[in-house]
Amino acid sequence: MKRLYKNFFFSFCSILFFNTALFAQDTLLTAQDAVKTAIENNYGIIISRNEIEIGSINNNWANAGAIPRINATASKTVGVNNLQQNLSNGTVTHKNGNTTQNLNAGIAVNWTVFDGFKMFATKKKLEELERAGEYTFRKNLNETVFNVITSYYNIVTLNEQKKATLEQISLYTDRYNLAQRRFEIGTGAKYEVLEAQVDLNEQRSNLLSLQNSIAVAKSSLNNLMGKNPDTSFMVIDTIMVVPLPAYSDVENKINKQNPDVLLANSQLLVLAQEKKEVNAARLPSVELAGFYNFARNRNGAGFTLLNQTYGPSGSVGISVPLFNGILVKKQLAISDIQIKNQQITITQTKNDIQTSLTNAYINYNNALKAIELEKNNLVLATENIVIATERYKKLNITSVELRQIQISYNDAKNRLYNALYQAKVAEATVALLAGDIANL
Repeated sequence: MKRLYKNFFFSFCSILFFNTALFAQDTLLTAQDAVKTAIENNYGIIISRNEIEIGSINNNWANAGAIPRINATASKTVGVNNLQQNLSNGTVTHKNGNTTQNLNAGIAVNWTVFDGFKMFATKKKLEELERAGEYTFRKNLNETVFNVITSYYNIVTLNEQKKATLEQISLYTDRYNLAQRRFEIGTGAKYEVLEAQVDLNEQRSNLLSLQNSIAVAKSSLNNLMGKNPDTSFMVIDTIMVVPLPAYSDVENKINKQNPDVLLANSQLLVLAQEKKEVNAARLPSVELAGFYNFARNRNGAGFTLLNQTYGPSGSVGISVPLFNGILVKKQLAISDIQIKNQQITITQTKNDIQTSLTNAYINYNNALKAIELEKNNLVLATENIVIATERYKKLNITSVELRQIQISYNDAKNRLYNALYQAKVAEATVALLAGDIANL
């Protein structure tokens, strides 16, 4: 029995050494490193960060229509004409090739000083749109971090399943060799050898599938980190599950930090300002205009040889809307409906998040129970497989019984890894909903 335990331990260590040697040239990538790299290099995050800058640039009084507009103009016209003049005093002027020059220049200032408070509503809307850009950035950042974390620990889980499969291959190889020797000495049947070979080939096929899944998962994680898909790395071999915060604490954070809630509330504020913009069309508008003009007309012949004027001028314009086909009234009715819909959207968003939060806590607690149970099962399955192998050697059990014990051992390991992964996903989901995931 002691010798069998020793052989089992040696096989397990050999598998670990094989995997360590296989990735010896790779750089160890922690979950924190992956998150940091994604925050710096993820293309979606970079674009969202640029959108914040666009919102900041757009948020100004000029776009709101409150800044005066100043334009300068200048023109010069030169002409050649034939002149024929008969004046009332009997003077007759006739000249061919008469030149004329007209020079005009001026500066005009136009300023809308009142537009029914539309400019103030527009400025508040631009401020809210800038904040919405920040919320969108936080939303993309949090979702990217969540995807990085789940992708990372998916690779960890696949690696552990690969190790378990390699261990199964070692166990199935021992079983095949035992069945072969028993068949050769006449104490075993041929079908036991064939069955052992089929099971061994199945595990080898599982190994190929896992290797493919790991390669694809690593490529996807590299894409999230903004790296070349072929970039090689290795991950840690354990999943550490941390306690969740109190449910009530997460609920409080959701209203203050969750980007989806903040975005929905921000959109409601934008719609409110847009309604004010529409309502401004009902009120009078006042516009000031100021001018400074210079004009010079020079003629080579004729009654007026030079005419030059310059100086300032100004005007005040008032526009009062009298009738616009009740267009404003219809637009205001549409705005009211949009605001009601957005209020419903906010309620729906909060309810969806509340449901996701409840489910995450349920999944987490069930995963913790499964982890504890499967750890105990794995201890029992490990001891059982050692005993069963020894009994198989002594012809006390059949190959079918040994096979079932080996399958149970492998299933216990896989259930443990899956439970650990589900707990980690639930943990990340809670952090995502609370808006804290970027701080993990």
